[in-house]
Amino acid sequence: MARTSQTARDSNEEPSRWLQQEYLDHKGNKVILGKWVRWGRQFYQPEEIEGYRLQIYSTLPIQPENFRQLYGYFFSESRRFPFLEIYSYNPSDALSCAEHQRGEVAYRKRLHAEQRGDVNDTILPPLIPTMRHGCDDQFMSGFCFLLISRSYLQGPFCDNDHGPGPLWISFDRSLPSALKKLPMIKRLSSSPTELRTFAEWGIAVNPEMIDVTVRTTDDQSGFGYDINDLMRKTISLYVDASNFEFDYGLYEPLPPPSQDNLTLQYTRELLEQQQTDDIQAEESKKLILLWGPENKSLTVKNTTDEECDLQYVIYVPFLADIEQETTTFLEATARKFTASIILHLSIFKTTVSKTVRFEFRIPDSSSLSYFLSAPPDGFDIGASHEFETAPGLEMRIRALPMVILDKPSFTQEPSVVFFTLETNGGTDIEISRSAGIHEVVRRLAMLAVEENIQDDARTLTREEHRELLSLSREEYEQKMAECGSVYHRLPVSQPFYNE
Repeated sequence: MARTSQTARDSNEEPSRWLQQEYLDHKGNKVILGKWVRWGRQFYQPEEIEGYRLQIYSTLPIQPENFRQLYGYFFSESRRFPFLEIYSYNPSDALSCAEHQRGEVAYRKRLHAEQRGDVNDTILPPLIPTMRHGCDDQFMSGFCFLLISRSYLQGPFCDNDHGPGPLWISFDRSLPSALKKLPMIKRLSSSPTELRTFAEWGIAVNPEMIDVTVRTTDDQSGFGYDINDLMRKTISLYVDASNFEFDYGLYEPLPPPSQDNLTLQYTRELLEQQQTDDIQAEESKKLILLWGPENKSLTVKNTTDEECDLQYVIYVPFLADIEQETTTFLEATARKFTASIILHLSIFKTTVSKTVRFEFRIPDSSSLSYFLSAPPDGFDIGASHEFETAPGLEMRIRALPMVILDKPSFTQEPSVVFFTLETNGGTDIEISRSAGIHEVVRRLAMLAVEENIQDDARTLTREEHRELLSLSREEYEQKMAECGSVYHRLPVSQPFYNE
């Protein structure tokens, strides 16, 4: 499956040359694993961080004769030289990269799991390591670069007239279909190993986890230093100090072997599973349904009023690839999701009865890339609140993220993502996935505003902290005792709702 190129057959002591291996990705496109080396052992027996593989995509084809310039562009300020894994697949945007990488990560893990013991691992495409990217990212994730110009041909200069610098793409590596529950650790504001932080301040549990982030390269003149800093942090934060083994995310949930589009029958079964007695009772109440042009959208309201307390466009990409019974599925999704939101709103004692207006739309594509140029909402989006400081004054708090319902199992699994796009000198993207329907309701209703609290994050309990550290109660008490008595003021058990 993998082969070493002709340039890799020379003596291991021949200096200054490009060495590479080739194999195919999960879509059948060629992938080049290579580096510019002084000695062959740097390729065949890399030491420590030099065995790491940065994932590289480009919107334009990269010619083999430019591999050396590309390598120099990335590692102009480095003393240690990892591999570049260069994909011949040319995505149109950063989100296509993230989706392709998720598929590739799953494909390679499946190959290694199925053939381990039967085939020498060296002839398989290598597993893709995780990365901690940036000082704000606390945990390992997927990571890749997207070249959006040929600026690498000129080099890392501020006034590079060959175009803008690469996009930095960080993403959760799990395919949405494999996520049955958000890992607690990916929702934390700090690592659970920071015992002093937990003891003195507590660690916040966020209602969402980051799914994808995309950042632009602001200054190409510092790009080489940025890469050097990235790899330096990788040495200290990413590998096991005792044996320098990379983290390949083998603990991540493996998706089922087939990742084809949802079938009609499976979609129907999943939607039927969302029908609890409480949701059915809420559905039986009068909901107003208004179909849009060509039945590609459906507005659901629980009032005849034009303006509602909650107003959102909700995209349903899992229906984009279904050609039959689309209207039936869209209506079932819209009814059940709206009823579920209304039902959960009723459990919050701080809220009065809310009116809702949700417009459900089927996008033209199930890919996240569609939302880079989604059509305008067409009406005011957000949650309306009346402020006590100005009686009678109502203000609609606009929710900037787009709301995407990407799985039909929305009452059972984390199926709602929020999409934020900023275009201020570049294109920065943040996509977050909500932990569950409870957290979705709080976000859509913006209950933190109504309850006059800063955000919806809660504090990690001592029991949750202990479980994350995999310690017995005795071991945990001993470790935390070293941090003083402050931590005894933290909550012991689970808060008012279940994860």
